[in-house]
Amino acid sequence: MRWILLGIVGYVSLVIQTAVFRPGGLAIPIDGHWTRPDLVLIVALFIALYLQPRDVFIATWCLGLGADLVSVSGRLGVQALLYCVLLTALSAVRGGLTRSWVLTQSALTFAAVLVIHFGWYVATRYFSEAPLVILRSVEESALDAALTAILAPYVFWLLLRLRGPLGIVVEPYEV
Repeated sequence: MRWILLGIVGYVSLVIQTAVFRPGGLAIPIDGHWTRPDLVLIVALFIALYLQPRDVFIATWCLGLGADLVSVSGRLGVQALLYCVLLTALSAVRGGLTRSWVLTQSALTFAAVLVIHFGWYVATRYFSEAPLVILRSVEESALDAALTAILAPYVFWLLLRLRGPLGIVVEPYEV
């Protein structure tokens, strides 16, 4: 695994996510919520599907911490913890998944974004002492998850093209 190149990929995805998909940019306003894809989470999910759990733990913590640093609200470390716990658990049980299927990539992305964003929205509202509206948090999480799941196969395709320079070994039938 080439950690420097992985850091560059994570940084580029973080920059694109915050610069392009921002309010006034390509983020979609729906009922007071700016819906945008979570490109950093797609990269973290890719890592969880192709690396060993020990490496996944470190990489997803760093990517989550980067997402925490650019978020406008919330506590530092919440997304890092959510990324790390969920995606390390996924990497430990991924054995029966066909990682190259578009449906698998989209479904896993939808589920991961839904769980992580819901946890983050609830934690953010709890820590800021704002009223906790569960259905609103589910709605916002589902909107972000749907948009991210649509883009996931394209990002996975691009990351699979970078598997050689990243040092990721993929079984022949997975390409």
